Amino acid sequence: MAGGKDIAKVVVVGGGPAGLACAAELAVRGVSVALLEKRGSLGGRVQDLSCKGKVRCRQCDVCRVHRLRSQVLASELITVHTRVELEQVERNNGRYRFDLVRPNDAINAGLCSRCGKCVEACPTGAMTKAAGKIVLDRNSCRSIQGLECERCVSVCPVGAIDLFGEEHLSVNGNAVVVATGSLEFPASEEKRLGFGEVSGVMTSMDLESFLEGKMDADLENGKKAAFILCVGSRSSSVGTPKCSSVCCKYSLRQALKEMFPKLSITMFIMDWRGLSDDDGLLRELATTDIQVVRSRPAEIFSEGGRPAVRYESGNDVECQCYDTVVLSVGLMPDLDDDTLSQMAIPRDPWGDLKDENCADRGVFLAGSCRGPRDIGHCVADGIVAAHHAMKHLGVDHG
Repeated sequence: MAGGKDIAKVVVVGGGPAGLACAAELAVRGVSVALLEKRGSLGGRVQDLSCKGKVRCRQCDVCRVHRLRSQVLASELITVHTRVELEQVERNNGRYRFDLVRPNDAINAGLCSRCGKCVEACPTGAMTKAAGKIVLDRNSCRSIQGLECERCVSVCPVGAIDLFGEEHLSVNGNAVVVATGSLEFPASEEKRLGFGEVSGVMTSMDLESFLEGKMDADLENGKKAAFILCVGSRSSSVGTPKCSSVCCKYSLRQALKEMFPKLSITMFIMDWRGLSDDDGLLRELATTDIQVVRSRPAEIFSEGGRPAVRYESGNDVECQCYDTVVLSVGLMPDLDDDTLSQMAIPRDPWGDLKDENCADRGVFLAGSCRGPRDIGHCVADGIVAAHHAMKHLGVDHG
């Protein structure tokens, strides 16, 4: 409620794999937790990922995060705050206070007559009616994005719509675990690869949406597809010079998916990172007809309405057309996270967070905010951070 206050021993900032694992571990040890998440639900980027093993498990860890989320939501020691933004964070006598703001539901369900006039008036489709209920997609609402509109408000006959209502709350804790995650590299910044310009070029996250049945793609049996790895990673010109650590594994899991066994696939790689020679994914790859090309493509352009990939092969330059090209994007630090700037957490030269001088003031880091990590490593990182926080609090952590 507005003006409410929640007292916890540990405040965990971020509800992705690392934050969930940290909160769950703390609760199991009897430590109360306030979990803060800016999205509308827990899980972080994993919410947008599909299971990679329809026939057999490929250890993508997506289901592991779903189990952690259920564990967190069921715990009486964890208070979850979703859709919250930080207004201010203060430290006084070793205790932290987070002042937060959360938008109220834009539609008052008690007043709404479900007449649908707002749906008809909305120019962007942000207002929809499903199962007899009016729902607002805040990311598509012109008014919330700062543009002039509010047509829904003007046509509502019962005054049930308030686009800008919000509540304020404070959360306190004696230790803080920062697990704010990272961002996907925006593929449009790599101009030479044609994302947004060449039809048939999609990102790995677009492919996840396709695998979840949320969008269309030309990936039927008998078609040709290419995966280009290290997009936004290991580059001195765009993105980061670091290896993103996750692209090789998730690209292999996507390419090995059983949905279209007769899809012709080519994977363009620099080398396999984060995989041993006897890794199960590489052993499975060796049993398939997937072609692996060690080359970083120079460009993607349109040829005959299809994406064409130009790349170096030995001393020659070759060009191949495909029906779909998947850009396997890497991970980037979130340089605009207000929580991190207010807490004065240092960064390394590439923008990833550093533990330097944090533990002494009861602040601990977990997950991909410290640098690119896959789901499994983020979960392990969260558990380690929980034990560091317990040690700081003087709690027996086994």
